[in-house]
Amino acid sequence: MSPATPSETSRLYTLFSSPFADIATLVSLGWLATIIFIDAVISPAGTGVIYTTGSSRVAYGLSRNGYVPSMFEWTSSRSVPWVGLIAAFVTGCICFLPFPSWQSLVGLITSASVLMYAGAPLSLGVFRKQLPDTERPFRLPMAEILCPVAFAIAGLIILWTTWDTDWKLGVAILIGYAILIANRVFDLNPHKPYLDWRAASWLPVYLVGMGVIIYLSSFGPLTDPVLPFGWDMLAVALFSFVIYYWALAVSLKKDEIEEMLEEVVLPEEEGLGAPAG
Repeated sequence: MSPATPSETSRLYTLFSSPFADIATLVSLGWLATIIFIDAVISPAGTGVIYTTGSSRVAYGLSRNGYVPSMFEWTSSRSVPWVGLIAAFVTGCICFLPFPSWQSLVGLITSASVLMYAGAPLSLGVFRKQLPDTERPFRLPMAEILCPVAFAIAGLIILWTTWDTDWKLGVAILIGYAILIANRVFDLNPHKPYLDWRAASWLPVYLVGMGVIIYLSSFGPLTDPVLPFGWDMLAVALFSFVIYYWALAVSLKKDEIEEMLEEVVLPEEEGLGAPAG
């Protein structure tokens, strides 16, 4: 067996190195370094279990709403959505292929989460506009100011993730749209979600616009970016404000929202999670 080359040794050191474990070793606390290395395995494993089960339930909910094929509603005798579990495992394995490191994969997950949560301040703004008198247990003060600011901050976080990660997020979004279209074209789910194209007209513009800004920014692949550092962040903030108020302008009206809320079936009314026959 040939000895490891310097480059291989460097990669192994990078893989197994830890700043806190190195410090513990330097001060002769070997037992602490061992605990740190063990925790480095246990902690991600626990997070992985949580995300695996959570993503299977998300797929279950998407199927009930008609966005993915109905087979994701198949459950075991213990009401576990096993199709979603298998899909989460396979997808997780595939996601390791285009990412050279754990950090890059975490960057994609962060961007995807931020993009998902960017809809929260927008939803709050729409509800404040269309249903201002609805009873709710908590009322956010200064929501008219905080919501567009939060939406802009979400855009900035996506920008800071850099183009190397964001283009992969774009591919994932396109795959999601392909599944949604195929689900409707081939009638893979009896549930038909209500889609208002006017209310969603801002979304493709936002996704494409963010991609263009990131590509031209100092966080993009260009050696001489069109939008230098600072100006790119200003462009994202201004663009986010425009998109936010555009989305508010084309949002569903009060009677449409109330009609959709009346059609919502509570879990206890339909036996959510009942085992498949």
